[in-house]
Amino acid sequence: MRRTAFLPLALAAALTSACGSPAGDAPAAEPTATADVGKASAVTPVDDATLKAAQAEGEVLLYTNSEDQQMAPLVKAFEQAFPGIKLRSLTLGNQEMFQRYETEAASGAASADVVMSSDAVGWLSFIANGDVEDYKDPNTPNLPEHAVLGPGVYSMSVDPVVAVFNKALIPEAAQPDTMVKLAAMAQKLDKKIATTDISNVIQYGATSAYLGKYGEQGWATLEKIGPHAAVESSNGPLVTKLAQGQYAAEFFVSGTVRAFITDDVAKVVNYSYLKDGTPLLPRGVGVTAKAKHPNAAKVFVNWLLSVAGQEAACQGGFTPYRDGVTCDFGLPQVKAIVGEDNLIIGTYGKQLADQRDQIIARFNKAFGR
Repeated sequence: MRRTAFLPLALAAALTSACGSPAGDAPAAEPTATADVGKASAVTPVDDATLKAAQAEGEVLLYTNSEDQQMAPLVKAFEQAFPGIKLRSLTLGNQEMFQRYETEAASGAASADVVMSSDAVGWLSFIANGDVEDYKDPNTPNLPEHAVLGPGVYSMSVDPVVAVFNKALIPEAAQPDTMVKLAAMAQKLDKKIATTDISNVIQYGATSAYLGKYGEQGWATLEKIGPHAAVESSNGPLVTKLAQGQYAAEFFVSGTVRAFITDDVAKVVNYSYLKDGTPLLPRGVGVTAKAKHPNAAKVFVNWLLSVAGQEAACQGGFTPYRDGVTCDFGLPQVKAIVGEDNLIIGTYGKQLADQRDQIIARFNKAFGR
């Protein structure tokens, strides 16, 4: 008889809100100048004039698709590092965020100084519309090439999608470690596999990055899984239903769930990085073209790209990519598991917009949508 594991209501609620957002204390650290420009762990702050002007501005307004709890460690650590600058974070949907800025900027109203989003297609349009300042941060020589996403747009994290399993239904020793192996199990797991809808920004980003590496081979794998898989609108119900036993295995799940799979939750659920199916999605951040607090915005972006900022981001469940960052689920940890040759780090290439309709249509056909 198949056993079904149920998650206590409090834990289910936590997972539902979270595929978002652990709040935690982040270390307070002042950025310090270094002569080691070019080294991965180097920290290069903004110049004194920019910092002085930022302190006079006194605040920075951020539009983001991240939840308040997820942002809490970043807000706390930034304001401790720069006590004269207040960080106000407003959570909005991806499309709403970009559209709201454009409407407010066009009318001359105060709007976001910084935008932070994982919506690659949205960013492409935002850049093309001239809504991003072509700000070149002093940290740039210290960053990997994939961290520069476009003129003035940097990656603040590279958040992976993960596979998540109900251990009562698929013991860890029997869990697939690749997408190909998951596809081979699909018929046996009929309707016990799930993922999110392709309209979800994370799903589209993961699918397009996966196909960018594997092409028709990737499509063959997805089309083998599709007839046996369910599709949910978002990560909240996806993971909660898995914990309750409705699903046994899920793929391309937002990696922010990792911070929640601990203690009692870990008795029921585990996550893994599939060796051929762990796309890492860059979360872009940029100073807006009509920022009311442009210097404070630059100080925030500069700090966010520093080791201290990356460690605070880790506390919020984001995935830092810089060396020298203390984090249990940073890019080095992912690379150690999947192997450098299997890393799939997304970009903001033009093909993401050009191929969107084609990818969506084929995905929906494969998954019976």
